[in-house]
Amino acid sequence: MTAAAPASPGFLLRFAGFIAALCACVAAEGVRHRRGALTVLAWTRLRRLCARLEALATRPQAPARRRPGRPGRSGPPHRLPRGHGWLRRAFPATASLAPQLRALLDAPDMQAFIAATPAAGRVLRPLCHTIGIAPPPALALPPKPRPPRAAQMAATPDPPPDPAPGPTPHPPPPERPGAPRGAVWLRPPDPPLRTRFFPRS
Repeated sequence: MTAAAPASPGFLLRFAGFIAALCACVAAEGVRHRRGALTVLAWTRLRRLCARLEALATRPQAPARRRPGRPGRSGPPHRLPRGHGWLRRAFPATASLAPQLRALLDAPDMQAFIAATPAAGRVLRPLCHTIGIAPPPALALPPKPRPPRAAQMAATPDPPPDPAPGPTPHPPPPERPGAPRGAVWLRPPDPPLRTRFFPRS
């Protein structure tokens, strides 16, 4: 006799249904606009986000482990766009599903799950960025702590400014050679100018 599978939370069932509808919309738009490679990448990305959230909700959280690097692949890599709301621009029909995601994130059971599982933000924040909606306050990232050096510099007051320099004193006149110590040699006055008188003619 096999044990019955545990029931999934209600928010998880709604989330899985939303991702299924979003993937179906992406597939239909990809066939219509002939975007084969981008359609496959977007579909795979959405299914992986759903699987990650399901694992967080149904399995105990384990410490994060660093995955080993994968061997290099030949050929140019296929990457998804990174702009805000890129899914709506690539597949315009998906814009009609954005209000459903907003209602799902605002549900009380989803809010409780986000508060109890901080790792859920790593799944839901990229999804909000992909569809082009602002994440709710519960998914806001905590502020980054200031570096200790910057905090210490901000707490240390600035040193007082240096006083203004005073007038530079003039050096004393030189001493005359042979004069007693302390005597000051004075320069003799210049001789008077001689005036030449010319006789009147």
